[in-house]
Amino acid sequence: MLETSRKSYVPIPVDVLAPERVIPFNLFSRASTGAIKQVCAAGEAIAAETLRAWEQVGVTVLYVNTTDHRLYREFAEKVLNDLALRPDLPAPQKARIYYQTMRELVHEACVSNHIEDMAAGPRDTFANGMVSLICEDDAALGGLLMMLSHDYYTYTHMVNVSVMVAGLAYRVGLREHGRLRDIASGGLLHDTGKTRINPDILNKTARLTADEWEVLQTHPGLGLEYLHRRTNIHPTELLMVHQHHEKLDGSGYPLGLVGNEISYEAQMTAVVDIYDALTCKRPYRPALSHEAAIGILREQAGDKLNADLVAAWQDTIERARKQGG
Repeated sequence: MLETSRKSYVPIPVDVLAPERVIPFNLFSRASTGAIKQVCAAGEAIAAETLRAWEQVGVTVLYVNTTDHRLYREFAEKVLNDLALRPDLPAPQKARIYYQTMRELVHEACVSNHIEDMAAGPRDTFANGMVSLICEDDAALGGLLMMLSHDYYTYTHMVNVSVMVAGLAYRVGLREHGRLRDIASGGLLHDTGKTRINPDILNKTARLTADEWEVLQTHPGLGLEYLHRRTNIHPTELLMVHQHHEKLDGSGYPLGLVGNEISYEAQMTAVVDIYDALTCKRPYRPALSHEAAIGILREQAGDKLNADLVAAWQDTIERARKQGG
């Protein structure tokens, strides 16, 4: 049936839908003319043949009415939690489902000012799902790293850093699930404070003034101030939020910490945070190449950044690039 009344819809990846799984919300497709058509009613399951037919004709996105988005968010969180256990999906497809779904959910949390909802629980689902994927199949890590989007929005950057720092931690030998989960979660939350910064400063296309730069540098403290009151946040996550802009030589912010005063997890976050910022397209400059970004990291290795972690990150991302072909 065609929808003729004025409503708004949000896109969701088709990959998040498993065959024969009951959908608790109405699903819609959009024709080339822009017309919206309902393709599945709430309470129905989608047959495997239907999913295959959509795949054959190139349907990658469906739509949910904005009034049902909470139901979709709850559904998607369950899907992510179960994703590593689905034997019907190859690792690259699991990585695509995970990244696209997580990015959309974090985007929604940012634009609706519901970051506190994400910090209250869903971040555990995201982090657990990612760690399960990485530990289940080494190819999933490469798939996740190759899925990363290179647009520099706060929500994309938060998801990218979460994936990157978890991958780096895994590569340097941190394999205990709980610790990896905290690291992935800390990466996701690391820029929480930016959601409390004036968007005009975050999105400014010209160079920041001295006053604007001073405001931007408050975001690690703002993130800590917000998160430390929550009983479900691990100290590892708090240190990653507060220290990810510190540098080994004391030239970082907000506290000017030196050497091992900076937690190991925050040192990892600093490396991948800079890499993602450099390789993403910014309003005031194009994205740097992988080679240029690694060159900058290597220039800072030893003095400002942990040299062993820079080398490990270069190895991690270059393995993924070779795997991605």
